[in-house]
Amino acid sequence: MKLSVELYSVAAKFGDHKAIELIKQAGFDAIDFSYYYERENEEILGEDYRKYAEEMKAQLDLAGIVCNQAHASFTFKYGMNKDISVPEYLHIIRALESASILGAENIVVHAIGVPDDVDFEAYNIEYYRSFIPYCEAFNIHVAVENLFTRDTKRNRMVGRIGSPQELNSIVKKINSPWIVACVDVGHAALTGYEPEEFISRMDSHILKCLHIQDNDYLGDRHTLPYLANLNWNAIMTALKKNGYQGDLTLEIVKYLQRFPNELIPDALKFAVVVGKHLISIYEQS
Repeated sequence: MKLSVELYSVAAKFGDHKAIELIKQAGFDAIDFSYYYERENEEILGEDYRKYAEEMKAQLDLAGIVCNQAHASFTFKYGMNKDISVPEYLHIIRALESASILGAENIVVHAIGVPDDVDFEAYNIEYYRSFIPYCEAFNIHVAVENLFTRDTKRNRMVGRIGSPQELNSIVKKINSPWIVACVDVGHAALTGYEPEEFISRMDSHILKCLHIQDNDYLGDRHTLPYLANLNWNAIMTALKKNGYQGDLTLEIVKYLQRFPNELIPDALKFAVVVGKHLISIYEQS
């Protein structure tokens, strides 16, 4: 099991090249390459995206670290055409190809919110199926993530693919080996599930990647495990019992954002200590 961390929070401070160097020096095995936030309009997904991806792959090879997974951009919305003539859709397709150049096995693509009178699952099944030809061409899997939204009237979080039943269902109905599942343990806690329960109910054949973060059951905190309220012994034991064979990818954006630049190397090193401890729980379960 490789230990990975999302790139964005470090790259936003230091740039991609320096971020890769710092993450490797801290002791991580891999990166989760981030194509979201302001990156849609940068060179990373612009006309020279292939060249940039090749440069990043050379940097990863030089540093002795791999890209195990990636995360596509969030800008595609309901009502847009699923066609590369639409910039927001094109950015996702370019992210798939770029991530494949980096060597990623999976790339997370968020489901699309729909109006109340539209069938959420049916719309998103069609949406995810549109990526299958590109997955086949680039040899990369698209991962469906469990999500949430806020019910502002009742001031609570509600699920969007927020249960293991829904996540299993949508992936199975898509019915393609190129479409898999990613469980975000923090999102599970926000939508009424203990993360270990969510994991235990997942079909082991489709659960291929993770977003690991801690939270307080109230907000999407994206902090380091053991800094909030989730039960990490139970989570790692559930992963082992599920038969999960993927990597442990930390998505700890808000943890890293709290530190000044000069403390980021040490913050990353401590994250490695915590991540390796979690992997030891898995291995000993």
